[in-house]
Amino acid sequence: MSVEKKAPKGKTRVVCVDLFTKGDDCVVGDYTEQTDAFKIADDHNKSRRGSMDDVYYVYDDQGCYIRGNEAVGQKVSP
Repeated sequence: MSVEKKAPKGKTRVVCVDLFTKGDDCVVGDYTEQTDAFKIADDHNKSRRGSMDDVYYVYDDQGCYIRGNEAVGQKVSP
């Protein structure tokens, strides 16, 4: 990943990884409520139809991984 995973203090960050283009990524947004970040990531991950579709990950303000597509019953993507 090339984007900063660490969210601003007190926020949770959603990052999109485009698996089709070999891991290009972007920040989707920073959220005050962790549940909002989970909903955004989960909704996008639920709409995935193929193994190369974008995957959405959630990180905290320390840059630690919190959640990904496994939360919606998919295999963890690379």
